[in-house]
Amino acid sequence: MENGNGFFDDDLSAEISKEGVKLTLIARRMEVDQWQLSVTNEYGISSFWLEYFSSSQLAIEAGVKAIEEEGIEPFVDTDGFEYLFDENV
Repeated sequence: MENGNGFFDDDLSAEISKEGVKLTLIARRMEVDQWQLSVTNEYGISSFWLEYFSSSQLAIEAGVKAIEEEGIEPFVDTDGFEYLFDENV
């Protein structure tokens, strides 16, 4: 059931800190047995998986595995998001 914040009550999130950077993993239920994974960095930039997972736990585990295998760099790259740091905006 949606809780009024755009999330379902059974959505799952986890935080990982690595190399001084905090990443938030969020598994959101899209349909019955379909979960989408996103990883959001400290700047609010999110990376979304194109595949769906059969459970929130499997989605979070896939995110943790990707961070362990690829490192944090793909998730903290700000190329194309320079406007987030522009003080005149």
